[in-house]
Amino acid sequence: MMPNNIEDLQMLRLIKAFQKVKDEGARRMILLFVEERVENDKAIKLAADAGKTKPAAMPIATSTEK
Repeated sequence: MMPNNIEDLQMLRLIKAFQKVKDEGARRMILLFVEERVENDKAIKLAADAGKTKPAAMPIATSTEK
């Protein structure tokens, strides 16, 4: 786990980068990707807490996939 100050800097970088994205479709795709990753991370944590095996990692979507 990273120290909070590093996480804060990374969050600011992500916000600045996201604000520069003007295409609505690209913004929507970014948000969906992040939401899917959060849900996957929750599932992995729940499985680990329950002593089960971890679900397979989600593949990273590319801009060519729609």
